[in-house]
Amino acid sequence: MRLTIFITALVLFASGIGLGFLDKVSASVATYAAAVLGLVFVFLPEFKKFKGLGIEAELLDRKIEEADRLIAQLRDITVPIAEMLLSATARMGRLGSAMPRHQKHDLLQRIERELRKCGVSDAQLEQAKMDWHRYNIFDLSGPVFESIIRALEPHLKEQDSKLRSFPHPISPDRKNEYEQLIEERNIVLREKQTLRDLQQLKNQSKMAVSISSCIRDSQVLNHEEKKNLLESLKERIKDIEHYVKHKDFRRLSVWLGETDDA
Repeated sequence: MRLTIFITALVLFASGIGLGFLDKVSASVATYAAAVLGLVFVFLPEFKKFKGLGIEAELLDRKIEEADRLIAQLRDITVPIAEMLLSATARMGRLGSAMPRHQKHDLLQRIERELRKCGVSDAQLEQAKMDWHRYNIFDLSGPVFESIIRALEPHLKEQDSKLRSFPHPISPDRKNEYEQLIEERNIVLREKQTLRDLQQLKNQSKMAVSISSCIRDSQVLNHEEKKNLLESLKERIKDIEHYVKHKDFRRLSVWLGETDDA
C-alpha cells in the first residue's frame, strides 16, 4: 500500500513539473500539493508531527498516547491478576495436589519474567507476592513449631498420667494438689496453643524472635530441653529471620530439597 502511494506521488510530481512547463500554475500547485500529501502518508510513521498545506498530521502522537493509555490499563489489570496467580501458586500442593517446591519456584520465576515484560514494576511484583511470602514463612516455620510441640508432648502425657492415677473421690485435704496438677496440665496446653496461634499470625515480621522467646520463656521445658531445642533449631530460625527480612531463601537448595510435609 505504501509503495503504491509512493509511486503515485512520484507520478504527481512529474505531472506537476509538466504542468509547470505548460504554464498551468494552479493545476501545477494542486498536483504538487497532492504529491506532498501522498509522501506525508507514506512517511507518516516516521514523523512525530507534520503540519502544512492546511493539514496537521498528528496521527502518530494520538497513536502513541492511545498505546500508552492502553498499556497503562493493561498493566492495571495485570497487577491484580498477578496477585491471584501468585497466590494460587503459593497454595499449590496444599489441597491434595502434589507439586514439588522446585516446580513452584520455577513457575514463580517464569511468571515474574512475563510480568516484567508487561511493565509490572518490582514494587508491584512484591505487592502481588504477599501471599507467596506469607505461605513460605508459614512453611519455613512449620518444622520449628512441630519440634517445640513434640518437646512439650511428654510433659502433657506426664500430667495426664498423674491426673488419671489421682485417687477418686478427691479428699478435701488433697484438693489443692489435684487443682495444681490441672493447672500444670493447662500450662502445657496453653503453650501449645500459643505456638499454633503464633504460626497462624498474618503479621510475621517478628516470627523468628517470637519463636525463640517461646522456647526461652517456657514454663514447661527445663533448662536442658530449652538449650537443646534452640541449638537444634538454630539454622531453621535463621532461615525464617532471613526470609522475613529479605523476602528470599537463605538456603534455597535445602528448602527445595524438602517437601511441604517435612
